[in-house]
Amino acid sequence: MPDKMTPLSVRMSADDMAMLSALNIPDAVTPSEKIRYLVRAAHRQQKGRGDYAQALRVEEERITPLLHRVRALESSHLIHSELLVHLLGWLPDMMATALSSLAESEKESGVEKASDNLAKMEAAVAERVFGLMLTILQYSLTPKTHCYREETVTQRLPEILEVARLLEGRPAKEPSKSQKTVQGKGRKS
Repeated sequence: MPDKMTPLSVRMSADDMAMLSALNIPDAVTPSEKIRYLVRAAHRQQKGRGDYAQALRVEEERITPLLHRVRALESSHLIHSELLVHLLGWLPDMMATALSSLAESEKESGVEKASDNLAKMEAAVAERVFGLMLTILQYSLTPKTHCYREETVTQRLPEILEVARLLEGRPAKEPSKSQKTVQGKGRKS
């Protein structure tokens, strides 16, 4: 049995009504359908902050229209950028990681516990950033097969290699005890 609908009266300015009418929401044509969709989306977003899987779903829903438009343009022009598609696919994971990690940190009370949880969040976010960096560096090995324009990847490569050479000359630091506990957790990008 479907839920009973409750009437709701909303006053909107002409500008707000024009924006609502202009919104292109699949399967939502009328103002009522669009408002119901927006309320459900806001609820999913708020609820999804505490759970990685739900946060990932919400963030993927947000990026999917853009990703589809990019892929459609690529298809119509017979071009492809693995770099761009990878970055757009990486963003939801990054946001879901940050949102769910932050929500976990906010549950705990006390400076030490919050500090530990924020350190775990930092490690999870850093893992994804460094994974992305490695992927982009791998793309620079054969940039023509991964980008629309080769210089997108190669133009900053000399600076990156210079920083890598400087880092190579530094003695490696032994990870601290707290770094050892969070190191290696999380998914590679």
